[in-house]
Amino acid sequence: MNWKKRWKKIRRGVKYPVLVFFIKVFILFLRMFSREFVLKVCSIFGKIAFLIVKGERKKTIKNLTLIYGKEKSSQEIYQMARQVFVHQALNFGDYIHTLHYTTREHFSRIMDIEGEEYLKSAYDKGKGVICLMSHTGSWEFSAILPPVMGYSTSALSRPMPNPRIDKLIVGYRQKRGMKNIGRRNAYPKLVEALNKGECLIIMIDQDTQAKGVFVDFFGRQAYTPIGAARLAKDSGSPVVPMFMRRMPNDKHRFTIMPPIEWKDTGDLDTDMLENTKEYTRHIEMAISEYPEQWVWMHERWKTSPADVEAFLKRKREKEKLLQKDAG
Repeated sequence: MNWKKRWKKIRRGVKYPVLVFFIKVFILFLRMFSREFVLKVCSIFGKIAFLIVKGERKKTIKNLTLIYGKEKSSQEIYQMARQVFVHQALNFGDYIHTLHYTTREHFSRIMDIEGEEYLKSAYDKGKGVICLMSHTGSWEFSAILPPVMGYSTSALSRPMPNPRIDKLIVGYRQKRGMKNIGRRNAYPKLVEALNKGECLIIMIDQDTQAKGVFVDFFGRQAYTPIGAARLAKDSGSPVVPMFMRRMPNDKHRFTIMPPIEWKDTGDLDTDMLENTKEYTRHIEMAISEYPEQWVWMHERWKTSPADVEAFLKRKREKEKLLQKDAG
C-alpha cells in the first residue's frame, strides 16, 4: 500500500467516527425543540435548498413539466417544485425528531392509520405479504410502520457509501422491529421471508438497474422493476398497496388498500408485464392525490428502450467472448 492509499485509509478511519458522533449530537440537539418548531425551520430550509441546489431544482421542474406542463402554467410548476423540496425537508425533520419513537403509541401522536384490516387479513393467512409502497410522503415512515404495528417485517436495503452511517440508519430501523436484508444474493432471502409469513417492503417507483419492463407511468413509458411481480409469482404472497401522506395539519396518514388481484395470463413474461402495470397504476393514483409529496427530482424516465437494448447487446457480446475463451 503506497502512502496516498494509507493516508486515505487513515483519514476515513478518523472522519467517519467523527461524522457519526456529530450526527448523533445533532439528533439529540434537535429533540430539545418541539416538533412544530422543527417543522417550521425545516420548511424554511426546504425553500432555501430549492434556490441553492440548482441541479436537483432543474430536474424537479423538468419532470413536473413533462407530466403537468399541458395543464399547469410555468409559475404553477415552479411552485409545485418548491413544495416538493419543502415536503422532503419536512420529512427529514420528522424523521430525525422521532428517531426515539419505537412503538405504535409513539407514532399515533403524529400519524393516523386507515385500512389496517386489509393488512391483517392478508397477514393472518400466513403466506407473507408484499407491501407495495412508493417514495410518497414520508416514505421512511411508511417502511418502518408495519413492524411498529406488530407485523414481522423485512426489507431490502441498499447500503450507503459510508458504512458507519449505514450501520447507524439500519440500527434505528432494527430498533423498530425491521429486519434488514442486504442486496448480495438477496432474492432467495426475500422469498424465504415471505415463506415465513412476514411482510416484505417493496418500492418499484424508481428507475434502477434491476431487471424491469416498460410500463405507462403518468402517460410516459418508465422502466420499472419486476421484483414485486416476480416475488408474488414465486411465493404466492398477496400484494397489498400502502402509502403515506402528510396532511395539511402536518399529521401523517398511512393508507392500506385491498390486495391487488394477481393477473394470470399463462405466460411468465406477460404475467410480469401485466402485474407490474397494475402495481404501477396504484402507485400513480397515490402520487396523483398529493403530487408535491413525491420525489420528482428522481430521474424516473431516464432509461429508454434503446438503453436496455444496448445493455443486452453488451451482455450478449460478453457471453460470446466467455464462451469463445472457454472453447
